[in-house]
Amino acid sequence: MVDYHDLKLMKVFANASSPGSKQHRYLKKQIQEAETGRVDIDDEWIGNYYENGFDSKEEGIIKKNAGETSILALAFLLVHHYGNKIKQISISTSDFAVVEIKKKIMDYSSKHNLLNVPTINPISFLSTDVLLARAFRMGMIGETELIYLRKSTHRKRVICIVRNNDSTVVPVDTVMETEDFLQLLKGNESYDIIF
Repeated sequence: MVDYHDLKLMKVFANASSPGSKQHRYLKKQIQEAETGRVDIDDEWIGNYYENGFDSKEEGIIKKNAGETSILALAFLLVHHYGNKIKQISISTSDFAVVEIKKKIMDYSSKHNLLNVPTINPISFLSTDVLLARAFRMGMIGETELIYLRKSTHRKRVICIVRNNDSTVVPVDTVMETEDFLQLLKGNESYDIIF
């Protein structure tokens, strides 16, 4: 799709992860070996990366942040390849790690000119709280449904902007109990839930 070299793609994946993390260390070692010419890049490097580079949450079943990293890398590759033909890519998630992963990919790619992706790009996120706030505002769900739907994330990080009457804004980035989240939605303030 993108006439991409495996080594460059490895670097995108490596820098999407936190320095010192298992996946970062795994790919850095693979990159160093490939750059020195000691080892050719295996055609199965992505599969090996998922198998060996991620910590498992439950007995090897769920690889923490593997899906988020893959989806974001794919989104960046699509924007790189198709440019302004792509108007929007929305990723539904409740894992705030995707915001950090996106930032890391952008920072590294910009510094090393790996991807042709503008700073203001069409990759956005649609979190559970954004969807719940929208449904509540539109009257599609009531308080009882909102409490039920948010029960698995009863206490969750919320990022929003509250607008004052004088058009100034108050950025809010805090962990919110469901009851507090509901009070925000029911209040008189004008707000935008960002994540």
